Amino acid sequence: MNCVAVIYKPAGLSSSDVVIKCRNALSKSLGQKIKCGHTGTLDPAAEGVLVLGFGKLTKLFDYVQKERKRYSAFFTFGKETDTFDREGAVVAENDFYPDIRDVRKAVKTFIGETEQIPPAYSAVNVNGVRAYKLARKGEEVRIAAKKVTIYSINIFSEYCDEFGRTAEIGLDIECGSGTYIRSICRDLAEKVGAIAYMSSLKRTACGGFTEEEAVSLDAFLSDPAACVISEKDALSKLFSFIETDKESAKRLKYGQTVAFDCDLNEFVATCDGEILGICASEGGYIKLETHLWNTL
Repeated sequence: MNCVAVIYKPAGLSSSDVVIKCRNALSKSLGQKIKCGHTGTLDPAAEGVLVLGFGKLTKLFDYVQKERKRYSAFFTFGKETDTFDREGAVVAENDFYPDIRDVRKAVKTFIGETEQIPPAYSAVNVNGVRAYKLARKGEEVRIAAKKVTIYSINIFSEYCDEFGRTAEIGLDIECGSGTYIRSICRDLAEKVGAIAYMSSLKRTACGGFTEEEAVSLDAFLSDPAACVISEKDALSKLFSFIETDKESAKRLKYGQTVAFDCDLNEFVATCDGEILGICASEGGYIKLETHLWNTL
């Protein structure tokens, strides 16, 4: 069974925890073991949209990962933790709260492509070791800055005193792959001469899959078959569908390139209603880069 589930992950569970629970539930429901994987990690402290792929749709990982994501986050000023979120140990504290006008100006500077240094407590590889493992040992973690893209960032909530001093803000952020919201919190605070930590995080959209269509983990575990999205509907969130003839379909299945006039870089190839897989197009030729077909 090739399908997708959009789970609303509760805070307190890792993405892997959710994968294991959902895989076991759907496997039991179907009476057979089925593969399952998530398409983008959500930190244990965070909640929100976690997209799971089952069967051959575990191959969607790379495609969903490079799509836009959207988050709702709260940044609290006056404290800083070693992880930059509420799960970490407090490493600094003061009673300075930035002027909301300065915060509003600083927020606007994050839009576009920018350099960002991931947090030390992250899954980034440092010489073959996860950064968080080094950080937990008390070792110095040096992570190179990388380019990330922030498409939009807007303040939707402001907690200020009568003098405009800001205790907390709520942000709606749409960003590209690899963006750390905790790093935005750190960098924003630095821009306004303050310290802050991310007090909550919710992912509201991931690769076209949204919070509105997500089901609770409990609902999925109760009736998994009723909570999945079909292969066709899931793929249509990410790709256009293009029909090929039988001869082209056969060649594609054997891994051959096929001359094909197409103005899309990637699309789902079909033939007589069968989904062949995800094709890449270049120079007037197409080739299956991800196989989803079942029979020759």
